[in-house]
Amino acid sequence: MPEIKRIEELTDSVKQYLLLNIAILKLESTKQASTIGASVVSTLLVGTTVFLLVVTLSIGLGLYLSALLGDTYSGFAIVAAFYLLLAVVLFTGRKILIEKPMRNKIIRRILSQPKS
Repeated sequence: MPEIKRIEELTDSVKQYLLLNIAILKLESTKQASTIGASVVSTLLVGTTVFLLVVTLSIGLGLYLSALLGDTYSGFAIVAAFYLLLAVVLFTGRKILIEKPMRNKIIRRILSQPKS
């Protein structure tokens, strides 16, 4: 009979161990997900602000260049040509310039241990 009691105690200990490990994994996953979520939200906010800044500066530069050239459309055409050139450079180098660094950053973020 004492062996049955020891087996029951061992079974209870294993159950408690597994439940604690599951709880720890849930907490660590929640912490990691909240860190990544906060990072995504902050990146979107900063990205939106930078986007609005670039749009505003582009309109201002287009108006300024149009005034300098004495033509309503020339300044905006120059700004548009610059963005076209930028788009071509980014499109041709997207794997090296965008995809690989972003992929590496996401992997580092997922695998890193967030600071408490």
